Amino acid sequence: MLNYNDTLDAVFTFAHEAGHAMHTVLSYANQPFVTSSYTIFVAEVASTTNERFLLEKLLETTTDPKERFLLLQHAVDSIVGTFYTQVLFADFELKAHRLVEQGQPVTAAVLNGIYSGLLKEYYGDSVTVDDLYQHTWTRIPHFYNTPYYVYQYATCFASSAKLFKDMTTGSATAKQAATERYLTLLKSGGNDYPMKQLQKAGVDLTQPATVQAVVEQLDELVSRMETESAKIQP
Repeated sequence: MLNYNDTLDAVFTFAHEAGHAMHTVLSYANQPFVTSSYTIFVAEVASTTNERFLLEKLLETTTDPKERFLLLQHAVDSIVGTFYTQVLFADFELKAHRLVEQGQPVTAAVLNGIYSGLLKEYYGDSVTVDDLYQHTWTRIPHFYNTPYYVYQYATCFASSAKLFKDMTTGSATAKQAATERYLTLLKSGGNDYPMKQLQKAGVDLTQPATVQAVVEQLDELVSRMETESAKIQP
């Protein structure tokens, strides 16, 4: 049911949705009906892990610095959009709801102020913020339809970053053990609280190291982009 059009985005979307499919198949095959469905809190783990494996596979297939740069740029954009932006959205949502709890007026101007303030807080002078950016909150459907949803994109992405790191670094034995823990997570459906499921897989979202894995991944990708950029002929 994908609108596949043979573009880079379409390939990554295919890998992303294949992750969901793998998660669902393994859950249904290993859980009784009552615990076969997994929660949203872990739903994006397999999909984003698949995207990272695809990135590394594509990088193995080309030595063209322009192609490699664009692949790395795609991955960086994904981290910014799936992790950093979603955390900003969650921060905005929390501040807006706190206004309601405090009996404060909630107007478009007030929400614009919250959002523009967060943009400055999160990005400082590294991004040029146009006036229209303050209205971004108006077009995020999750704020209206599914409150307190957006942070789960970030928690899933942080989890997949930690899992990918564990499955691809260290000794062969350690990598194999991490892979088994990952597959066990996908097989577990909804048989436990999601935080506990992730902890069994080696991901503890109560610890800074889990979030730090995303920061390190972004830093590594940007460094690799700089390396490829230096190889491109003017």
